[in-house]
Amino acid sequence: MNIAKLHPACALNGKRSITKRMEISMPHLKETVYFIVNPMAGSGESLKVWKKAEKILQSKAVPHEVFFTREKGHALRLTMEILSGTKQDTRMIAVGGDGTINEMINGAIGFPHAIIGSLAAGSGNDYVRGIQKTESVEEALSLFQDNAFSAIDIGQFETNGKMGYFVNSLGMGIDAEISDEAERSPLKKWFNFVRAGKLIYLFIFIKKIVTYKPGCMELIIDGDRHLLKKVWFIVIANQSYFGGGMKISPMSKLDDGRLNVIAVHDIPLLKLLTVFITVLWGGHLNIKNVDSFSGKMIKMKNEGSVKIQSDGEIVGRNEVAAVVLKEKLRVMLQADNRYKNMK
Repeated sequence: MNIAKLHPACALNGKRSITKRMEISMPHLKETVYFIVNPMAGSGESLKVWKKAEKILQSKAVPHEVFFTREKGHALRLTMEILSGTKQDTRMIAVGGDGTINEMINGAIGFPHAIIGSLAAGSGNDYVRGIQKTESVEEALSLFQDNAFSAIDIGQFETNGKMGYFVNSLGMGIDAEISDEAERSPLKKWFNFVRAGKLIYLFIFIKKIVTYKPGCMELIIDGDRHLLKKVWFIVIANQSYFGGGMKISPMSKLDDGRLNVIAVHDIPLLKLLTVFITVLWGGHLNIKNVDSFSGKMIKMKNEGSVKIQSDGEIVGRNEVAAVVLKEKLRVMLQADNRYKNMK
């Protein structure tokens, strides 16, 4: 499918305004809302989500513009170009999965007038689950038309000479290997087709535990050094969820100026299965050798060769450093979640 041909709005030069600026029924929202749609997210589910959202926006005469991505990295470039052309508070909405919102937040860094949101249309959707906490298109669009936003912490990483930002998690080990294979697996579209996209992660995990070889890792948190053997994975979490709904870090808060670290090591294969069952509700923290830490500056280094994921996207191998950036990004939150966060 030629996405650029199917959607002439793929680039800013070819942008199309879905509605003209009109007087709307919500006087508190006067500026254009910008939507960036990843047509490939959720194996095409994002286009269905967008069509539903578009009808609602048109019915309420909400001023908005939409752009469609062509390839990886396009959402980041579009975000930067849009924000470079605005000065007032600008609502940027990603229509896709965690990869799309990750590109958007990386593009929005450096633009303090950006306000970020998401219409969940991917396989995992951990950003919406753990941060935005909306359960439907209608609920999300209602939120976008309110002023319920707050500044949250995000993580900044450097690995293999590359720097970037994450809003959900940064991980090294079997979690990154699972994320990589899930992204490339031809089975992903079938799981998405039956609306069970997050099960692809569980399916690949069962495959990987037989072949994956846990190794030794060095973990440094605010200067304290830990040497861990037979490490299955270490995840640096900014919010509670990763891997399509696993509650990996129940203690994470979005505005405490710290990152939580979960390390799973020295665990036999059968016990690892227990970890991946109990992680669905956060019960894994009671299992021996599932260690939890928190800090502001974290470094991880692996003895062998292992991949590193940032919000589910592979960004490097073997060694990474991360730091928390307190209240660096403004995102749309429901009022009750915002105030709960700030306690």
